Amino acid sequence: MKENARRWSGYVCPDCRFVFRVPRDHDGTGIVCPSCRRMLRVPTADDTPPPLMEPARQDVSEESVSADGWKLKKRRRGKNAGGDHAWEQQPSSRGLLYRGEKRQMRLMLIGGATLLALILAGVFVSMRDGPPQAVVESHSEEDAAVAETSVDSVDPLLIARGDEVFLAEAEPLARQFLEATSVEEILPVVRAPAKTEPRIRGFYPDGKINAAGLSGFNLNNQVSIFDKVAMVMVRTGEYEDRLLAFVETPEGLKIDWESWVGWSELPWQEFTSSKPATGHLFRVVLSPVEYYNFSFGDESKWQSYRLEAPDRHYALYGYAPRGSVLSQQVRPPGDSKRVALTLLLKFPAGAESNTQVEIESLLAEGWVEGVDAP
Repeated sequence: MKENARRWSGYVCPDCRFVFRVPRDHDGTGIVCPSCRRMLRVPTADDTPPPLMEPARQDVSEESVSADGWKLKKRRRGKNAGGDHAWEQQPSSRGLLYRGEKRQMRLMLIGGATLLALILAGVFVSMRDGPPQAVVESHSEEDAAVAETSVDSVDPLLIARGDEVFLAEAEPLARQFLEATSVEEILPVVRAPAKTEPRIRGFYPDGKINAAGLSGFNLNNQVSIFDKVAMVMVRTGEYEDRLLAFVETPEGLKIDWESWVGWSELPWQEFTSSKPATGHLFRVVLSPVEYYNFSFGDESKWQSYRLEAPDRHYALYGYAPRGSVLSQQVRPPGDSKRVALTLLLKFPAGAESNTQVEIESLLAEGWVEGVDAP
């Protein structure tokens, strides 16, 4: 029993105050808070714990979906961030809300210590009595329906580069990518060219690319990191500000072409006209709605969502089984209204409507497919 307890450490998110536990062998590594999805660093035994409340800062972190489908808040790391706790020093919109509400902060200061002691006591008991698991254990009400949340860590190679080294390598790649006028020019800088080349050639049938150009790089002086992906804000030659995704690969740093163009397996018009009953990959911006009709008329069985195309020209209604793990996975986190996802979509057999589809599975959070995703 004591051996089981020693394999776990209790941890409190410095941003949203969510309490969870992580395996002891994760000390000193990066994880993601299961509640606010913020990048954190698990302290080691030699670290000095941070204060319960941080002083207000002027810099603001947004949690929104940009025009190209990225949630801007995820795993941010400032250009000049340094030290072992650099990940934990970026404020979030939730932290700013607490700091902005002075009255609520005073109440938190009064009751925080007592509440924290009670929660930590519960964590200790569960650590002592429960069997070891390779998951982060959740204790908040909003996560009560989720049985397990896997430990999520940042690629150490991206961290090891440092911002200056990363940006010095990334900017020439971005320029070559955005100034390429042919498929042959763009292939050397894209991720997984063996898989991506057929997609690019299908997207540009004549092999010619209308180059967007690069007029600005790292506009907000901030690199956002999530898993093996690093994102930088760029400005195209048409003065459009967008996030460009860089992926660490065995061949070095490369650019994710699919997320930039919002590539999907079928054109949306072809998908809605042919109504395939097998799953096809689509990049979407998802938001919860209440619409039930035809094959999905039973709202006790289905949860409905609005699925927008990356260019916002098309939209469908997507459905996942109500109360299922899949429905929990695709729902926007926290107070977010929309979230960018990569999904498998299909029409039900004998579909009466060409605007209602079933969400078969979640392939990726965001528009960058996982390393092993199809």
